[in-house]
Amino acid sequence: MGGGRAELVACETCGGASADGVTPGARLLTRLREELQRAGDVGVDVAPVRCLWACKRSCAVLLRSSERVGYVLVELEPSADAARALLDYAQLYLQTPDGAVPYRAWPAALKGHFLCRTPRLPAAVLGGGTGPAPRD
Repeated sequence: MGGGRAELVACETCGGASADGVTPGARLLTRLREELQRAGDVGVDVAPVRCLWACKRSCAVLLRSSERVGYVLVELEPSADAARALLDYAQLYLQTPDGAVPYRAWPAALKGHFLCRTPRLPAAVLGGGTGPAPRD
């Protein structure tokens, strides 16, 4: 059950620049990278994106995997606690075949922060199956 890798894609522009010029999104991305370094290789990668179009609900992060549905989480604090909770959830997510983690297992810091679920990409889109090529 489960397996593969997951990716946490954090919006580095979320929240706009603060007085020191660093956005809350960039702070959360830094915290995610720090927590991932502490945890080691847990099957989760962290990547930046310039915008997730959730500007009014920053900080925003997308959790995705080629084998599972994805989730967009919003209104996250740029803290080590939020980063740890995201990594903990991503590891639970990897233990499922479809990405559905029971609510009772969710880290408390993430409850109330899920905005939407994104469908799993068909294998053909990912290059693993037959069918028409995606259009540009």
